[in-house]
Amino acid sequence: MLFARRQVSTSTSLKMATAPKVTCHGAGLVSADADFKNSFTVFVQQGKIGGISVAFEGPSKPEIVFKDNKDNSVEVTYVPKVGGDYKIHVSYEDKPVKGSPFFLKVKGNAANTKKLVERITCSGEALKQGKVGTVNEVLVNCKDAGITGGLAIAMEGPSKPEVSFEDNKDGTLKVKYRPAKAGNYRLHLKFGDFAVAGSPFSITVS
Repeated sequence: MLFARRQVSTSTSLKMATAPKVTCHGAGLVSADADFKNSFTVFVQQGKIGGISVAFEGPSKPEIVFKDNKDNSVEVTYVPKVGGDYKIHVSYEDKPVKGSPFFLKVKGNAANTKKLVERITCSGEALKQGKVGTVNEVLVNCKDAGITGGLAIAMEGPSKPEVSFEDNKDGTLKVKYRPAKAGNYRLHLKFGDFAVAGSPFSITVS
């Protein structure tokens, strides 16, 4: 059974020109631990540090804190909620710095991730009944979990339905499926190794 995965971007769009004389250093650009403070440093050789901006793209939206080191550099501290693959976008005056985006691997805490996944809820008539040849929609609420991506979906039954995600940009998303044949189906929804509450959902398609 194959799962379709949704990775929701939490970053803002950046221009492609490279910002001059701004560099980033630190272990926090490459690896990090979930639920812990991780950091890296941005050095501005010319200009004001107020032009620095940082955005994350990945399974969660980390809390970010800037600290002025008073030496033309800023320490960036962040706390990701869950493990997984992230991208760190660092820009200066709306231009990406050298090396951005940085590819980050976050090591997760299984117990904490499980607790967060338990906060995800699903609703909608399409969790129980669906229509053949029609796009059926399920609402997935991730607001309390703080998880912005990394959800996976799979569906099994008499046919292989088309499945897709739609981000509502408010902490929720729509899961859509379109079965080609009537019958009994099972909808699986999970994050990492943990199933969302109620999954798999038994659905009768007519």
